[in-house]
Amino acid sequence: MSHTAHQRASYKLLVVDDDPQTARLVRSWYEGRPYEIFEAADGAAGLEMARSVEPDLMLLDLRMPKVDGLTVARTIKTDPRLRTIPIILLTACRDVDDKVEAFSAGADDYVTKPFAFEEVDARIQAMLRRREQWVGLVSTVADLRESNARLEQLLITDEKTGLHNFREFQRKLTEEFQRAERYDMPLALVLFDIDHFKVLNDTLGHVAGDKALREFATLVAGGARNTDTAARYGGEEFAVILPHTDSEMAARVAERIRKAVEAFVFLDDEVPTRITVSGGVAGYPESDDTDSVDALVRAADKALYRAKSGGRNRIVIADERQEPRRPKSHRRRTGVNRPIVPRD
Repeated sequence: MSHTAHQRASYKLLVVDDDPQTARLVRSWYEGRPYEIFEAADGAAGLEMARSVEPDLMLLDLRMPKVDGLTVARTIKTDPRLRTIPIILLTACRDVDDKVEAFSAGADDYVTKPFAFEEVDARIQAMLRRREQWVGLVSTVADLRESNARLEQLLITDEKTGLHNFREFQRKLTEEFQRAERYDMPLALVLFDIDHFKVLNDTLGHVAGDKALREFATLVAGGARNTDTAARYGGEEFAVILPHTDSEMAARVAERIRKAVEAFVFLDDEVPTRITVSGGVAGYPESDDTDSVDALVRAADKALYRAKSGGRNRIVIADERQEPRRPKSHRRRTGVNRPIVPRD
């Protein structure tokens, strides 16, 4: 007799039949070959064995006491963990209706008794090849999903810092602004700019500058809350989007980050360096100057400019010198034009 070569090192076959002669025949046929043969004498035991060993294929008798083969097949095919196991039904029944019912129950193939085992072996090999193809396809799909997830992450991540990039910042800010408008909730934006970063780059080089950016990004991400979005805005500018947050609370978060940066020793294993950062804070819906995404960014940028021109190493809230928007009953007007200066 000829036997088909396999890619796998071994296969697990489960024989579920109340006639022990079937299992003995299978064991004899595959003796000395890379197959593990498991057996169960009734449907209930077969289901338990299938859940335990998760075979590569089942040979299943149709007529058995307690739980018949159709019930076993239906149960296997509705179990997410087991439903890809091929099932070959073995039975003495030759009625067409029985075959139709067997395939409806989830059987993948059907062999009538008495049978020549060469035929059963050929059907087993065909089913195992199909299973190999299916398993390979599932693995390929999983790999593609993982690759797509990595690609999606790359598309939204700044390669130098690991924070969100400018494109994702724009998308997220638009999304959060629309949500704030829809549900009448506050939203704040902080723009950071590393003080005198060009001097650091010119003095220590771009490699050291890039490392300092990564260290700074870690401090920004660590100082932001779980609900906030930290992003690299561009160059040495960074941004934090703070949903459900007014400008005063956002300024406190920004001040925490500013203090962490001031206390941190950058490039400690190379050229220990101190860095400071300035920040501008703007909030919606605190004035007509922040009634759109672009307006909110402009307001934060103006506040950042005031922080830089006012001496750096400080956080400034956007100036509301214009008539503020009339607040709704539940809104609390926040303080304005109030820089937060570092404490000695």
